[in-house]
Order: sequence, then C-alpha cells, then structure tokens
Amino acid sequence: MKFRWSGAVAYDAEAAAERLAQYFEAIGYQAQAELSWTRGSLWKALVTMSPRQLPMHVEAKLQPWGTQTLIDLTYEFPRTVRSLSTLDADLLVAELRELVSYLQHGSADFEAMTQLERQATRRARHALLGTLFAIILLSVPMAWLFHQLALPSLGASLLGGAFGGLLTSYLFWRLLRRP
Repeated sequence: MKFRWSGAVAYDAEAAAERLAQYFEAIGYQAQAELSWTRGSLWKALVTMSPRQLPMHVEAKLQPWGTQTLIDLTYEFPRTVRSLSTLDADLLVAELRELVSYLQHGSADFEAMTQLERQATRRARHALLGTLFAIILLSVPMAWLFHQLALPSLGASLLGGAFGGLLTSYLFWRLLRRP
C-alpha cells in the first residue's frame, strides 16, 4: 500500500532535508540513502506487536520553488500478515500530522505519539493473549469431540486444531479491530 503527502515550507531545500532527517530518525526510521528512510520488519512487528515495527519505507523529493521548497513524500507499506488496527492507523496519521508541525514550526509532540504506540501495542498484545487462550479453550474440546466420533487420534487432533485455529484467527482479527 502506498500513500503520498505533499506540502511546501518557507525555507530552502537543504534545511528541509535536514528537518526531514531529524524527524524521521526521532520516530524510529533509519536513513537508507539521501531522502530515503525505513523502519521495522515483518518479523519485528510480529514479535513486538508494535505498530512502529511494521515495515515502512519513506522517500522524499524536494523541489525549490522561489523562496519555498516543495516536499513530496511517498510512504510505502507492504501488505503483511498482520493487519492494521485502528490504533495502528491512528499512530500513522498522528505521525504525519506531527511531521507537518515539525516542518513548519520545528516542534512535534513526540510524547503523544509514544503514548499512541504504547496503546496500540498493549491492545495487540491483549488480543494475542485472548486469542491464545481461546485456542486452548476451543482446540482441546474440539479434538476430544472428534476423537469421540471415532476418528483416529492424529486426525482428531488435526481437525480440532484447525477448527480452533480458524475460529480464533477470526477472534484475533475482531479483537484488534474493536474500538
């Protein structure tokens, strides 16, 4: 998934590049090349459950325009196994809003963004723990039920696990998406 943001600032391209670099490094991105930053990875996102660890790539293009500089940012967010929750999306929107503030005024509310990240991470962890608990509660009785239907032990276990897994993956998705 890609999205773009464009705007103008009232200073030269060199100062704009410097502010962009400072801002993106402050929120966890690492410089890849000039005017290009990345952060996160699929593995880190799955392990930490933090939205700031989701793989993201940002590229900037700067164009001097009289006394101003035009900035064109392209965010690239590859589709991953982990879906975005509403809090994850809220954090991405807040980061973009604060970027505008940082470019125009030189300041951003980094603490508010950190709080949003913590909330999103906490909700994702609760959803994961709830899902794991549901897997145990659903899979074991389902395997027992299939075993009672005279299925072989391995088949009963596999069917119980598959059935429980399907139900709990839906539950995990619902828990992440709840308001």
